[in-house]
Amino acid sequence: MKRALAVALVLFASCVQAAPDSLPNPLDGQARRFVMLATALGHLYPREVDAYWGPPELDMRARGPMPTLAGLHHDLIQLRGAVAGDAPSPRRDRLAGRLDHLLALLDVIAKPRALSFDDEAKAVYGLVAPPSDSAAQARARKALDSLLPGHGDLTSRLAAWRARFMIPDYRRRAVFLRALAECRARTLAHWQLPADEQVEVAWGADVPAAWQRYQGHDRSRLEINPAAVADPGTALDVACHEGYPGHHAQFLAMAMGGVEDSVVILRSPGQVLREGAANAGVDLAFPPAARLAFTRDVLFAMAGFAPRDAARFLAVHRAVTDLSLSVMPILRDYRDGRLASGDAMAHLVLDAQVSSPEALLEFTRDFGAYVAGYTVARDMVAACVAARAGKGDRWAALRAIVADRDIAILASATPGAGACR
Repeated sequence: MKRALAVALVLFASCVQAAPDSLPNPLDGQARRFVMLATALGHLYPREVDAYWGPPELDMRARGPMPTLAGLHHDLIQLRGAVAGDAPSPRRDRLAGRLDHLLALLDVIAKPRALSFDDEAKAVYGLVAPPSDSAAQARARKALDSLLPGHGDLTSRLAAWRARFMIPDYRRRAVFLRALAECRARTLAHWQLPADEQVEVAWGADVPAAWQRYQGHDRSRLEINPAAVADPGTALDVACHEGYPGHHAQFLAMAMGGVEDSVVILRSPGQVLREGAANAGVDLAFPPAARLAFTRDVLFAMAGFAPRDAARFLAVHRAVTDLSLSVMPILRDYRDGRLASGDAMAHLVLDAQVSSPEALLEFTRDFGAYVAGYTVARDMVAACVAARAGKGDRWAALRAIVADRDIAILASATPGAGACR
């Protein structure tokens, strides 16, 4: 048994380390080795590999013996040294950066509490979060409170309001697919997409919310729980975020380079950038007036709601979205041990009006500082788009950011500064 395991380990090591070096271009071989090591991480932790559409022979997720973190770390260090010795080039620099961040991720996986939330955000994602804006949080809470007058605390009033606009189960799929089609149409007006691109939507209660995976060849698969699109506002947000101009369109816009671009590590700077850009893209596709018209005239009609309620519904939806500014300090304190689970849930509900605090805390426990992509990176990308476009084409600015995987903007301590100029 031990001899068989030893032979298998030797075969795995030779597959990962030796075979790619037979290629004439050193970077090509190193890129293939990176893919094999990255997918080998998915053998250990399947959720860390978000998508892969490269050559099947490089996918190590189901091949050979189970690797170890120590072994992967050692091989990545060796590969990083080899890449450093190559002639300078943009591709060499991108591959070196991906290796650096993957090594940082392995350190976080091995010692998940060794770094603070902010230090992890910096080490793994190159993300420097700006200070919390308590004044903006207070304004958002005041706006929501004024929109929902009546008796009881704000949380109770908001829960009652949300219940009024729950789409009947039998109508949710149709409402979501109509929202997805509109997100696509609005994106097509500004971005050229491949003629045969497609998002396959798969419904199931076993998916926590919504999860998009790019599969190559201009195809994505979107797995979605109907509970995740329970109201018209959320349905439209999810459709744009996961589809157009969000994740599916992002991968279509990316200038795919070498084989190293065929593997997507979930906890990586590129994915955090894409999360922020997907959220920022919702408002680009649907400015306030357009969103009101489409929600009132189409989604409300399909859901069976009174059109006269659409404007106030969207005002409440916007105020709740603005309250997401309150989420990050709570999650940071929870992740760093300054808030117990029960206290964190209470703050998420009372301060940020989060409807599923347990799920958000579980996500933070599993993925740490990655959650900053949904708010901090969103605001950075939106500010960067505005700064670069000025009065010009914001769609072109957003597309350039995601196409170039411009992760440098994540290191801007102040949104809109630094690399956004």
